[in-house]
Amino acid sequence: MNSTAKKREIYIFDVDGTLTPPRQLISPKFVSFFKEFVSKHEVYLASGSDLDKIKSQLPESILKSVNGVFTCMGNCFYQYGMKIYQNDFAEPSGLRDDLREKLLSSKYPKRRGNHVEERVGMINFSVVGRNASQEDREDYALFDKEQSERRLFASVLNTKYEDKIIAVVGGEISIDIFNPGKDKSQVLTYLESNDMICPNTVVKFFGDRTEPGGNDFALASAIKQSKYEHQVVDVKSWKDTWKVLLLNEFT
Repeated sequence: MNSTAKKREIYIFDVDGTLTPPRQLISPKFVSFFKEFVSKHEVYLASGSDLDKIKSQLPESILKSVNGVFTCMGNCFYQYGMKIYQNDFAEPSGLRDDLREKLLSSKYPKRRGNHVEERVGMINFSVVGRNASQEDREDYALFDKEQSERRLFASVLNTKYEDKIIAVVGGEISIDIFNPGKDKSQVLTYLESNDMICPNTVVKFFGDRTEPGGNDFALASAIKQSKYEHQVVDVKSWKDTWKVLLLNEFT
């Protein structure tokens, strides 16, 4: 037996802020490299967004080439263009009232519409609204960086609805809300339970919200606590992802 044989590697990538600028199309500078990378590696995508949003950010050629796409925090899974499963969100009574109250009471002045967006297995909430322009998104992101509005409101929701929902910061303008256990950690659970990871696998995950309270944290933690050899790479932009892949250096 060749003891130096290369171990099987599985790559899992967040999309927004990891492969693309937030809510924007993947950079033409990066897309050619990543297409080639996907053609040579076993790659899964794990996003908080739904499939339509991912399609607006990544070309069809990449989506058809990856081994699978987990959307809506892992609450929906697509493989080779087919939906494999989906989870529904069990919404606690009173949650919508709290979201409306926050929308009214926030000190951020702009409201651009589509503030509560229902997705498979979750709700996405944004004070500025998902209809915001890129300029508005960046403006709110600066406000939130100074005020920590999203982190504080997520904490309020988690305390009030303990054991019923979990709220985490997602992207640059919103909060992802889902039922306990229905976070991105279910990506690893699904791959394991369906024998899509073998004991000798190296799992490599790239995300921009791997810190506590971020929507990549649950998956990052699950991978770190797993029995597999692993690399969890916290990035600040797609440029970081590209650099790490090019250099093959993992932190």
